[in-house]
Amino acid sequence: MEFLNKLLTILILFIVVFFWNKYIVEYIFNRPEKFHKKHNADNLNRQPIKFYLENKTKLIKFAKCFYWVGFIMFTIMILTNSVPPKKF
Repeated sequence: MEFLNKLLTILILFIVVFFWNKYIVEYIFNRPEKFHKKHNADNLNRQPIKFYLENKTKLIKFAKCFYWVGFIMFTIMILTNSVPPKKF
């Protein structure tokens, strides 16, 4: 029964991370581009907007990888019954 509980927890976590990466991450990273193209088109060639627009796909890939690494860490913690240490 404990294994089934762990498996379902990992499955739910996987589904949340999968859909977060599929829809939310790209939405979050596309919003500043849309805003600046609509309201600030004259300054698209200035920093830091220029850096952001040139590296947007790399930033999206990094964010998605960041969430998957977090999923893997939580999965390992669930499977090994380890709990992060409490800090007082």
